Amino acid sequence: MQNDQKVISCQLCGSSSELKHDAFTGYQEGTTFQIYYCDNCMTSFSMPRIDASKMYEVIYKNGNTVPGYDRYWEYLENIKKQTKPLQYLADAEDTFWGIQDALRQIVKNEDKETKKILEIGSGLGYLTYSLRKENYNSYGLDISQEAVDQANQNLGEFYICKDLFEYAETNTESFDIVIFTEVIEHVEEPISFIEAIVKLLKPNGSIILTTPNKSFTPLDVVWSTDLPPIHHWWFSEESIKYIAKKFNLITKFIDFSSYHKKHYKLHKIRRDRLPAPILGKNWELLRKSRPPRKNKGLYKSILFSIPFIKLLYTKFKLAVSSNVILGAERGPRLCVIMQKDAK
Repeated sequence: MQNDQKVISCQLCGSSSELKHDAFTGYQEGTTFQIYYCDNCMTSFSMPRIDASKMYEVIYKNGNTVPGYDRYWEYLENIKKQTKPLQYLADAEDTFWGIQDALRQIVKNEDKETKKILEIGSGLGYLTYSLRKENYNSYGLDISQEAVDQANQNLGEFYICKDLFEYAETNTESFDIVIFTEVIEHVEEPISFIEAIVKLLKPNGSIILTTPNKSFTPLDVVWSTDLPPIHHWWFSEESIKYIAKKFNLITKFIDFSSYHKKHYKLHKIRRDRLPAPILGKNWELLRKSRPPRKNKGLYKSILFSIPFIKLLYTKFKLAVSSNVILGAERGPRLCVIMQKDAK
């Protein structure tokens, strides 16, 4: 049942949150959601909460053609061909660049094999595999038996199929580092989710998480992440600080300046029109990702290899459009280290 209240309690911090859109497009055709925003913790969230399990089944079944998810299947296809798979992922996407940078900050080379790492929501398994190829003592945890079976078969027996909350009860203080990329925005109860993860950490252990970054986007943008109910949340840096404070975790946000200097990209802002749904009423894909084109962007890449041309183009685009942003220290992806205090 739809909730049309203008003000409700924030689903994260409990403060008053304001309705920003009463009929935002859902991931499936014919569904709409209310988008609320909380000034206290600077978090946007969607309502109502509905079961998205069948949507995930459709995404996994059609993964290599689903917009936004197709790249995961590309990573899986290419990962075993790479001599340096973690660097391959870091060059491909800011998410993995952030993970790589965070690990370099908190794990010394001589400690790689002794520091025990768990990736939550390991999915197809390519990140855990890449970490092991860098000599990290890493394992993957996922609730999908199909994903875990595929990962174990293709990439090695390093993956566990288990519910996080059950696993945390029997593996208290087992890991030095817990990693989860693009996961927390999917879960309905992020506070209880983080609480379970904190149980898994040894004293002085660290969480490394990534999530779409609301702080990067102007406040007048209502929602610029995956459509509900695939994503329930759009977190800002203040949101993450709020969560960390509840568990006395020390936060450090990753600086993406080096990444954005090397990986030039202007990010479009959606303000005036609603996005189109991905799935139809009969669970068919309404939109499919396009197959990669040969030499795509080759001319632009050559042109932008000239720093002066790149600078002029950037200044021109930023001057003529209020609907683009250039990444710097912060970007569309947020990556944070949250450290547990020693007992």
